[in-house]
Amino acid sequence: MPKARLRADGTPSPRGGRTPKPPPTEDQLAELERLTDALPADLRAFRNRGLLNPIRRFRLEEALRHRTRTLVPILHGVHDPHNQAAVMRSCEALGLQEFHFIQSAEGRSLHASPRVTQNAHRWIDVIEHDNFDAAQNTLRDRGLGLYAAAFTDAAIPLREMDFARPMAILFGNESKGLPSEIIEACDGTFVIPLYGLSQSLNISVAAAVTLTCAVEARRRAWGSPGDLTAEEQSELRRRFYDIALRGDLPDHLRQSPDKTD
Repeated sequence: MPKARLRADGTPSPRGGRTPKPPPTEDQLAELERLTDALPADLRAFRNRGLLNPIRRFRLEEALRHRTRTLVPILHGVHDPHNQAAVMRSCEALGLQEFHFIQSAEGRSLHASPRVTQNAHRWIDVIEHDNFDAAQNTLRDRGLGLYAAAFTDAAIPLREMDFARPMAILFGNESKGLPSEIIEACDGTFVIPLYGLSQSLNISVAAAVTLTCAVEARRRAWGSPGDLTAEEQSELRRRFYDIALRGDLPDHLRQSPDKTD
């Protein structure tokens, strides 16, 4: 029989070591009902027909409220499927709706481990690009600047970054980092200050640290890191409710904006 995990105070830890989120308050549930009353009939049906319980709908609405498409992580040539999946999971957990991946010169595509994503990939847009130019054109056309995690003479400390602006953040290969031509094409570079003897962080850890810092900077600046328009929230709400009900992955969740039919 496996030994039970214990907290520091000696009490049993929840299975899997997860910290459960507190349930919504009565006021929050009342606000949820007012919001639901204003939704179109097909979305109200998720409540009226008992398809999604109030706590589930509250969690979905909270996720929508914190969602953004103006803070975008991009992995370039990251080969390890566990690292790919870990960044996806951090991306969703922090409210980032998009995860971009650029194939390496060797042509290795995205093959993230579902065991590590813990179904996080179901809730975000997973977007693959054939090369950096394709990704750059797509994101710059949307008004996003490009910033690279890279050790350069001009790199600034992470906490000095202005995360309030729309941006995509590039992270490179586990061993080689980002190619010099990609770094030169970016609008700036930054580094995560390290104070111990280790000289680098695992790519998934570096991404989690960076994105958490960015989201918290936005929260301090705006009060909330979410910035979707009402129309964008409405579109995403339909997807979220549908995924929560069916429990599968719709084909349209995986997009490739660089390719045309």
